[in-house]
Amino acid sequence: MSTSNLDITPQRGSFWSRIPKPGRRAALACAVLFGLGSLGAAGISYATMEYSEDYKGRILPGGIIAGVSVGGMNQKQALRAVRIAIGPQLNRQIKLSWEKKTWTVSPKELGARSNARRIVRAAFAASHDTTFFEKMQMRFLDEELEFHRRVAISYPKQGARGFVEGIAASIDEEPIDAALDYSSGWVEITPDRVGFKVNVKRAHRALMRALHNDSRKVAVPVAELQPAVTQDSFDQVLLTRIGENKLYLYENGQITRQWTVATGQPEYMTPTGLYEVTELRYEPTWVNPSPDTWGADLPASIPPGPNNPLGVRAINWSAPAIRFHGTSAEYSLGYNASHGCVRMANSDVIELYDLIDVGTPIVSVIAGPLKPLYASAPDPIPTAETKRSSESNGKKDA
Repeated sequence: MSTSNLDITPQRGSFWSRIPKPGRRAALACAVLFGLGSLGAAGISYATMEYSEDYKGRILPGGIIAGVSVGGMNQKQALRAVRIAIGPQLNRQIKLSWEKKTWTVSPKELGARSNARRIVRAAFAASHDTTFFEKMQMRFLDEELEFHRRVAISYPKQGARGFVEGIAASIDEEPIDAALDYSSGWVEITPDRVGFKVNVKRAHRALMRALHNDSRKVAVPVAELQPAVTQDSFDQVLLTRIGENKLYLYENGQITRQWTVATGQPEYMTPTGLYEVTELRYEPTWVNPSPDTWGADLPASIPPGPNNPLGVRAINWSAPAIRFHGTSAEYSLGYNASHGCVRMANSDVIELYDLIDVGTPIVSVIAGPLKPLYASAPDPIPTAETKRSSESNGKKDA
């Protein structure tokens, strides 16, 4: 809890420290008292007693609290007057803002309190404890109580922190990554969203400074949290629709190209789900993946050329042994005819090869009844990744 004081009037010393020292004032006081003495001790005493009676239950003249003269007031009146004086300090509105949002709060609402009641009691006690002789001087020499006190206002840190935490709860948001939604069988891109995080510690310090410095504005410090995946990650997306046997290219969320393809036979289904392009292969070499079974009558490998089962280009998926590739068996396009790969006409796979890059997302869904076709050229099955061309250099085979 921290405090601040109102009324910067310096406090004077005790009554006895103000007894006139030898000099002109002392001589004047003595002369006045001597003159009063001629009136008789009984008259002085009576007048002083009358003065005391007039201020019974009240603060003597000269009592000043928070700049308010409370002389002649009882405790209730003095407390009310002081509270009115410090009311603007306790009830002033502090505006906290971020972008177009604002929150207002007063020190009193945050739990700020003053020691006005204790200071008023101290003033009353000082009046009550004044001696008869001191009251006589007040009565005949115009002396005053000279009780000058400030009022301290305390600002609980807990209240300010709780208010800031409430603001943080209304601002804080986790960032949202962009994502692909293909539940409908088509691709939709869920946009990314920036998140926000209030720096509670800094905001709390700023609010406490405003309370102490009579400031009325506080800027709430808020950090932006960037999503890990943005819509830019999906500027291109490939959608394979098994059964319909079509391949679509989305660019910035819109279909810009489509090709008729062949997908896997029922026994060798093209995998469904979300994958990505891992390698682009130029004129790949085909390596027999099953020389002891369905590939027993085929050569161990077929170099690039018109008879290569992979055609002129191969585009590897992140799914094992699955790729887009060219084919000379164009009669199989539009059917479920492969051993899991996605076949394309050589001219189409060249076009696709030139359009995309490694990392492009691939969505694969079943989009209709399968159309099996078994009389077609062979190609790899998804049992293991086939050996890549010896000319492979990572992204593209040379």
